[in-house]
Amino acid sequence: MGAENWFQTILPASAFGIHVEITTTSESASFIFIQGNRRVIMAERDRSKKYLVFVMGEKIVRLLWWTGLKKATSIFNNKHAKLEQFIQEFLTDFAKVGFLTKVLGEKPLEPFSADDSELNEKYYDNSDRYTQALMNFFIDLPPFKKECKIKPLHPPVDVHKITPTPNETWFFLNGIGTNEDMAKVNARMLSDIFKRPITLLHNPGNGFMADLIEVMKGRAFNLNTAIAESARDHIWSELKIVKEKMRAADKEMEKSYKVVVIAHSQGGLIISNVVRMLLQDHGGNPLLNQLEVYTFASAHDQYPSSCCTDAQQHQVPFTEHFANKEDYVSQVGVLKAGSKKTVGNIYIKNGAGHLLNFHYLRDFVHGRYEGKESSRLFSLLGGCRLADAEK
Repeated sequence: MGAENWFQTILPASAFGIHVEITTTSESASFIFIQGNRRVIMAERDRSKKYLVFVMGEKIVRLLWWTGLKKATSIFNNKHAKLEQFIQEFLTDFAKVGFLTKVLGEKPLEPFSADDSELNEKYYDNSDRYTQALMNFFIDLPPFKKECKIKPLHPPVDVHKITPTPNETWFFLNGIGTNEDMAKVNARMLSDIFKRPITLLHNPGNGFMADLIEVMKGRAFNLNTAIAESARDHIWSELKIVKEKMRAADKEMEKSYKVVVIAHSQGGLIISNVVRMLLQDHGGNPLLNQLEVYTFASAHDQYPSSCCTDAQQHQVPFTEHFANKEDYVSQVGVLKAGSKKTVGNIYIKNGAGHLLNFHYLRDFVHGRYEGKESSRLFSLLGGCRLADAEK
């Protein structure tokens, strides 16, 4: 299938009024996305990196589908809404997206070569795995291979073998369209900055449409998705292990036993549903006090997700949220929900970009996120203990 036909398959002009012009020569490649009077022009002179331009085109489609999810939920809740209205609102939001900047930042090509960026090829074993990581968002697995469970991936045994926080267990829950290789790059940087072993709870990507359906079920309808249930089971199992360790520990050491979950993007939505399920299943259990949650660029529209009683709301585990003001996912997620629908302090930084490593963690370590009070997560950099941070 030619590139032009591929884009028309993903983004039909008849439905969205967007035309794609693609030009390739022996030395360059360019893509022009045209919608009304707007023209998005992307070019790459280095022929060996033409596929990066192709990937950037995919990012535009990705933004469109996030907007589409938002509009689709309103259509489902309004029986009298017309398709024309949906398409018009869809295109209006597309005009507000600001092209690539809300996902890849003000300089869209920079993450592909910058240190600590998950889009830098040097963090992957080979070029094939790197390309696969970039393209994973649009690759659907066959139905018989669809993955509906979280896969725990433990860090290498030599990573922080001697940890200053042996009584803490840390997990990372990735977002939409992130394959194992890219999620491992994220987990590695988290481990480096916090000086702890971090187990990746890999949220498997099942392709574009399947992942969006998973998001819609969890966000619009507050359904217990198989992925969220799987994540809940892993986290609760670890909390039960903590319970046994606390029984054998001195009283003064009990507070040092913690389970920490860091979640990014769709992972923030998943953990929102996980916390809600834990409160419903184990509300009143003091073991929930040993759980802490930290989200970056969370896609949730309510945290924890609805259906919690007032009593359960008071037992929500300690949580902090971090968001870039111009990150599109944060804008339609945690920032839109705001403090009225989100339990936990929200820390905000001016700027765009959605990538965890490049757009969030690099600024987080320098204390560039501002909130009403000091961040507990920030105080844990470099191996500091949670027990000390709570004093």
